[in-house]
Amino acid sequence: MISSLVVRENLWRHVLGELQSRSAGWRESAGILVGKSFPDGTRKALDVVFHHDIADDHATALSLELPEAAKFRMYEELSRRQLTLVSLIHTHPEEWVGLSEVDKSNRISSTVGFWSIVVPNYGEKPWDLDQIGFHVLEPVGWRELTIEERAGFFRLEVS
Repeated sequence: MISSLVVRENLWRHVLGELQSRSAGWRESAGILVGKSFPDGTRKALDVVFHHDIADDHATALSLELPEAAKFRMYEELSRRQLTLVSLIHTHPEEWVGLSEVDKSNRISSTVGFWSIVVPNYGEKPWDLDQIGFHVLEPVGWRELTIEERAGFFRLEVS
């Protein structure tokens, strides 16, 4: 069973705008949607932590990196706030929105049901959900959702 992800529409627009701005048309950028996980598998994003806000992400045209020390500080802060990681979201330089081998092996969470979202063209508009890659971690690895699956398991909530 695929977990579901709910994101407030205004948070979604804010995240995409920040990723576009930070990418500046030439480098990858990323953020982590944080929130609550529920027993039925639903994950609800309540906030975002951008890589560049917690550390120098060493972003290049094809990669970025979140240092271990920054991850531990973030985990401590999330624990204090009683929030959990629900999804990574990052940009890719072109239309391809799959997960690279580096993306797959350097995941920020190993929790089954965790999401990874890939926004094409360094986050440039238009932000078409059908052009964005949605991936869910399953016991056997990452599963890229079809457009139909994404429509059934990803929901933007009116703010």
